[in-house]
Amino acid sequence: MPDPHFYQVAGPFSLAELAELPDVELAPEVDPNIMISDVRPLDQAGEGDLTFLSNLKYLDQFLNTNATACIAARAALKKFPKGLSILVAEDPYKAYARIANKFYQPVLGNGEVHPTAVISPKATIGKNPSIGAYVVIEENAVVGDNCIIGPHSFLNRGIRIGSDCRLGAGVVLSFCQIGDNAFIHSGVKIGQDGFGFAPDPAEHVKIPQLGRVIIGSNCEFGANTTIDRGSGPDTIIGDNTWLDNLVQVGHNVTIGKGVIIAAQTGISGSTVIGDFVVIGGQVGLAGHIKIGEGAQVSAKSGVISDVPAGEIYAGFPARPRKQFFRQMATLRKLSNNKGSAT
Repeated sequence: MPDPHFYQVAGPFSLAELAELPDVELAPEVDPNIMISDVRPLDQAGEGDLTFLSNLKYLDQFLNTNATACIAARAALKKFPKGLSILVAEDPYKAYARIANKFYQPVLGNGEVHPTAVISPKATIGKNPSIGAYVVIEENAVVGDNCIIGPHSFLNRGIRIGSDCRLGAGVVLSFCQIGDNAFIHSGVKIGQDGFGFAPDPAEHVKIPQLGRVIIGSNCEFGANTTIDRGSGPDTIIGDNTWLDNLVQVGHNVTIGKGVIIAAQTGISGSTVIGDFVVIGGQVGLAGHIKIGEGAQVSAKSGVISDVPAGEIYAGFPARPRKQFFRQMATLRKLSNNKGSAT
C-alpha cells in the first residue's frame, strides 16, 4: 500500500474515465459509472481498487481477488470472478502503468526559486521554474519552462535543457544539451571528461575531451549514472532511452532511440548501440563495437564483438544465447561425468 506520507493519490475515477486511456476498453456489460479509488496488486486489492493480470502464473490470485475491477487480456472474459469488472487491454501491464500514472501523478514543482540558489544573470531560465536549495546555474546556461531542479545540483556554463525536465538532488550537468521531458535522478553526472589518455611509462598524457553530450527528449537516467562527453565527436543518446542506476557511458558512444539499459552496465568508448536495444544488468561492452537494432544482451554478459540486429546474446564472451546454453549444458555434463569417474 503506498504510504500517504510519500505518495498522494488522485481520483477517484470512473471506469469510463479509465477506459479513455490508450489501448483500454470496457468489457461488455460493465457499468462505466463504477468508481475506482486506487490501484493495488491482485492479492492486496479490495473494494474500490483496480488491479491487473498480465501473467497466468497469478491466475489463482485473479480468480480469488477482492478487487472491484481488473485489467486483463480478452481471454480473461471466458472465466473471471463473479462481480469483477474487466477492463480489456492487449497489454495489461502497459495499461496498468498508464492507469497507475493517472492515480499517482508526478510531484509538480512549486514554482519557487530557493533563496540560496546561485543563478548567473547571464543564464536563461524558462517560465515556472522550481529550483532547490544551493543550486548553481552558471552563465549562458539555458533551462526550459516548468523545470524542477533538485538541491545541490550544478548546471555548468553553456548547458541547455528543454522544457518539463526533472533533476534530482546533486545532479551535475556540463558540456551537454538535453531535450524535453527528461527525468534525471539524484547523483547523475553528465558531460564530465571521457577516459582518454596516451599511456606513457613516465607519465600518461591526457587527451583533451572536446566534444559534448547530446541527449534527446523523454529520456530517463537512474541515480548515479554517468555519461562522459566526447573526445571530439559527441556522445549521443536518442529519444525515449532509459538508463537504470549506476550505468557508465563512455566517450563518443552513440545510443539510439528507445533503448533500455539495466543497472551496473558499462559501455566503453565509441561503441554504437542501435535503436530499441535491451541490455541486462552488469553487462560490460568493449569499445568500438556495434550492437544492432533490436538486439538483446543478457545480464552479466561480456560483449567484445559486434552483435547483429535482432539477435539475443549471452555469456562471456557474449555469443548467441542458444549457443551459450548448449555450451553450458555440455560443460555441466562433462563436469558430472568427471565427478562420477572419480
